[in-house]
Amino acid sequence: MPPIDDAPPGTIALSPRPRRVLILNSCRKWIGEAAHCYDLARLLAARGHRAILVCRRGYALEDAARRGGLAFASLEFSSRFSPRLDWRDLRRLRALAREEAIEILHCHRGKDHWLAACMRELLRPRPVLVRTRHVVTAARNHALNRWLYGRATAALISVSRGAHEGLGALVRAIPSGRGRVILSAVDQDRFSPRRRDMELRRSLGVADGDLLVGLVGRLQNIKGHHVFIRAAGLAAQSRPNARFLAAGLGPTHKVRRQRALADELGLGKRYILLGHRDDLPALMAGFDVGVAASLGSEGSSRVSLEYMASGVPVVATRVGGIPELLRQGEFGRLVDPGDAEQLAEAIGALLDSTEERQRLAQAARRMVAREHSFERWIADVEGVYESALAEGAKGRAR
Repeated sequence: MPPIDDAPPGTIALSPRPRRVLILNSCRKWIGEAAHCYDLARLLAARGHRAILVCRRGYALEDAARRGGLAFASLEFSSRFSPRLDWRDLRRLRALAREEAIEILHCHRGKDHWLAACMRELLRPRPVLVRTRHVVTAARNHALNRWLYGRATAALISVSRGAHEGLGALVRAIPSGRGRVILSAVDQDRFSPRRRDMELRRSLGVADGDLLVGLVGRLQNIKGHHVFIRAAGLAAQSRPNARFLAAGLGPTHKVRRQRALADELGLGKRYILLGHRDDLPALMAGFDVGVAASLGSEGSSRVSLEYMASGVPVVATRVGGIPELLRQGEFGRLVDPGDAEQLAEAIGALLDSTEERQRLAQAARRMVAREHSFERWIADVEGVYESALAEGAKGRAR
């Protein structure tokens, strides 16, 4: 869980048309889409909208909303179909929508999407339903999904073209003009080029002349930490001043497994294994290379955006929305997922060339400032809201 930044975004102006929005996300862990929803709620509130996060009770997003002072409500969001729990959630959601005179239901996962779609059938007037799709996995093309996406949902946002293409044949059920790709944004007040904190690096055992390669991400197999460690073992052989760091939450047995693999490959203290960090912006700013070694599941890569915003050159895998984000290698090195030799070669090439690191970092930083600002992102989302509301008004007038 990151530290909560409750400062109002510096350049966000008030909206001339404040709306009343429920942002629903049923995820448990603090993952990219949870941070996405937190940022969305915070920015909409800063713009003058009434934005309420609807979270899974007792989990990470609820905790973040509470600590950040955001308006929120909690539901059970049962993982399985449960008539009793789902009906209770539906009634609570309907009561909240009525009490707050909600105009827009913005959903981010299948569970909350279905719950909101069913609930809105019980309301008059009906709020419009918007869905953001964060994953590249294929959606099933059956009659219920065709109703959900084609008739119940007023607008579909995908965080990358890969996420949109994951709809497959289901995309034919979505009326023309209702689907849009809106690339994710990054907090460029938190993540920006800054003077390197040498004391922080030294505290981690990184000497002033060392080169530091970092990977930030939760300890799950899909994030490719084991591939990163094997690549580190290869890249370290001819580079005695290279150090490798991984930061992220994970269960004890996975931490031990990583440490054992690093030791087996002879990395020893050259592989620094950290848990959760509250100082990610300062930590990332101290990287010479940032790595995203994911094996799959990346609708978008939040950590790659954070590296680039911090002025750190990126090596990442060709999965999900990452190639689109890096423009097929224009703004970072791309490697095949699971290939430790390719990853080691790409890391090594950057470690061996200060000029190439600087070139990639500067180009990526300019692109992120231009295309992934909060201001641009929130304006695009508001545009989807207004289009959906206008289309809904036309439908009621017919």
